[in-house]
Amino acid sequence: MRKSIAVVLCSLLAVAAAAGAPRAQADDKPNGELPARVATHHTIGLNGRQLDYEAVAETLPVTDAKGNTTASIFTVSYVTDGENGGGRRPISFVFNGGPGAASVFLHLGALGPQILETPENGAAPTAPVRLVDNPSTWLGFTDLVFVDPVGTGFSRGKGKEDNPDKPFWDVHSDIGSLGSVVRLWLTRHQRWTSPVWLIGESYGGFRAAAMAQTLPHDVNVIVKGLVLVSPALDLSALHQTERDLLASAFVLPSYAATVAAYGMPSGSGGIAEAERFALSDYLVGLAELKGQPSPGDPFIARVAQIAGVPSDIVRRYRGRIPRHIFAREIRRNQSEVVSVYESTINRPAGPEGSERGDRAGDPVLQPAVAAYGMAFNAYLVEALGVHTDQPYRVLPRDVSQQWNWQGEREHSSDGLAMSSLEAALLEHPSMKVLIASGRYDLVTPYLSARWLVDQLEIPEATRSAIQLRVYDGGHMLYMRPASRAQLARDAAELYGSAEPAAVSQ
Repeated sequence: MRKSIAVVLCSLLAVAAAAGAPRAQADDKPNGELPARVATHHTIGLNGRQLDYEAVAETLPVTDAKGNTTASIFTVSYVTDGENGGGRRPISFVFNGGPGAASVFLHLGALGPQILETPENGAAPTAPVRLVDNPSTWLGFTDLVFVDPVGTGFSRGKGKEDNPDKPFWDVHSDIGSLGSVVRLWLTRHQRWTSPVWLIGESYGGFRAAAMAQTLPHDVNVIVKGLVLVSPALDLSALHQTERDLLASAFVLPSYAATVAAYGMPSGSGGIAEAERFALSDYLVGLAELKGQPSPGDPFIARVAQIAGVPSDIVRRYRGRIPRHIFAREIRRNQSEVVSVYESTINRPAGPEGSERGDRAGDPVLQPAVAAYGMAFNAYLVEALGVHTDQPYRVLPRDVSQQWNWQGEREHSSDGLAMSSLEAALLEHPSMKVLIASGRYDLVTPYLSARWLVDQLEIPEATRSAIQLRVYDGGHMLYMRPASRAQLARDAAELYGSAEPAAVSQ
């Protein structure tokens, strides 16, 4: 079960206006080996002023109790020149998800000084890809550290095993190694007095929520706040099994939103009514079903109407509509399939039922992986001044396929992320939280985050400080320029920035 979830979750630039080529200070390595550290200096125009900053690409060692190096983790940092204010400027550590995704998605997709140019509708760009200045960069209100977990990007294990990366493909080992990176980065860059924020997308949201509790206990770092983008906060809540009724309920309003986006007729009464139905009558109806529903069953008919798929399909799956089935059925009459990552994006359907079947992948995920990979490889040389023959692993499948999920629920039925988030909020009530979800994300539907936050046993004053926002877009909601700009505005407000990044498009 966990392996299938991991496959579903795998979702999941520098230097605007830099004058001339970057001036790199590098530890040169022969034969294409990755340099240990390369620093370049840049300038970006924000809010009518020039912001000078240093970009640092470096690898940080992870060591065991004996001091032996067990892994090297690749990071890209952006630190503004002369604006630390005695260490008061926030520093944000950024993780993507998967597990198995490098940080390039949030790096070149939303937060960095330059980004991959994407169409207004959030589709993956076609070749040739183009990097553009990012008016919505978060560098306007926080320094940034993008972290690639072991097995992604250029991060690699250093043990003697056949696959030295694999010991880190574990819920607790992964979180522990990333905590070590946070501690070491703060030490090397002398930033222990800076407010520390964590930003995570998809499984990166799981990481950030868990680290909100582990960092204070393990490495003496108190987390000021979290920004969780399309977070996978409870993995079981995302897996549509026969007995897990909530997982099927959470995605139903996202189906209804997709129906509305395509202008299809619906008698659901709107998204708000679909949300109400999903967490009330729908759950009761699923629980009351006995065997195969009969033709004309009113409950089945209502679900079919809300989700925009034929009643016989809903009957076949006993009121539950798996994501991949919805993706195939919602545009069947147009001979199209939609993306589970952004359901308003579609592609032509393949020859279903033939020996070949429909071999094409998701309309968003694989094209986005390739586009971000192309963009980063160009950015690495042109902006960061890093030269290496090593491949940058954007979303390697072997990580998610071999991930060890043991421990995700060993301490609490609520799961590690939610129990850790609850504990962190109780220990540090002033911690700020923003949860950003995409309206058309079928992988981590927005209703799941809302419901999970409602279950936290925390004081009402603390709960009211948790911000939940739903944006037009999918799992990678920032691929829509308008949503990327709004997310930056919301984040700047959360950070308490007196001068947020310029975010006009």
